[in-house]
Formats: sequence, C-alpha cells, structure tokens
Amino acid sequence: MADQKCMTCATRTVSNERAIAMLEKAGLRATAPRVILTCLLFCDESHNHITAEELYEQSIEADCRVSLATVYNTLRAFTAAGILRQVNTDCSRVYFDTDPNEHHHFYDEKTGKLINIGENLLKDLKLPPLPDGTELKGVDLLVRISS
Repeated sequence: MADQKCMTCATRTVSNERAIAMLEKAGLRATAPRVILTCLLFCDESHNHITAEELYEQSIEADCRVSLATVYNTLRAFTAAGILRQVNTDCSRVYFDTDPNEHHHFYDEKTGKLINIGENLLKDLKLPPLPDGTELKGVDLLVRISS
C-alpha cells in the first residue's frame, strides 16, 4: 500500500506513501481507514472545509468501506493531532478545516458555506484583557453572513 497512488483521489496528487508520512509525522498510526480519509481530505492540496457527513459521502463515492463512526473518530483524532482544525458554526454543524493554522471565517447561514477571511485582515483586532490566571490559547472568529 505504501508506494501506490491514493486510489480515492481523482487528482491523485496525494500518494498513500505521503498520507502515511503525514499520519506518522502527526504521531498517528497509519491504519487503512486513516490513510483513505487522509487522501480524501488532502487530495487536492488546497484547504477545504468539510463536515463528517460530507467526508463520509466522499468515501462512499470513492467506493471505500469506512463507517460514519470511523469518520467521526478519525476527524477527532486528526484535530487532536493538529492536522485539522474544528470550526463550530452552530450547535448542529461542525466543519473540519484542512488548514490547522489560526485563521478566521465567514459563515453563510443560507448556503452553509464556510469561507476563509483573508490573512491579516483582522491583525489589528484588539482583545479584551484576559481574566487573571488565564492564558490565551487561540482566537476563533466566525462572521455570520447570508447570501
């Protein structure tokens, strides 16, 4: 499996070997489902926003046998390992962003589309003082819009 092209990606730019290397670098075991999902998530090398259900549908279209529970567990493991970023838009919808670096988003409530806000557009944003005894872990800004 290690030297084959990823069979799940139409563009075939992420090989199974590269997927395995990504997983190992993140400290994750390269199981067959994780390799498949890594290929699906990172196949076009652009940053994507995807829900667990959308990734599950992609796995079905790619004729892969990955359960929805495995998709959810894998996305949680990838987020904990720092190769994905979780973006909560509301209590019923969670996206996973293939760009784990800190950045902000527009969320179109009508279409359900998540859109990156350009780099440095919010660099001058001033935060309120933190409560005593706390430290800043990150800032997640979601700007809600409607098309």
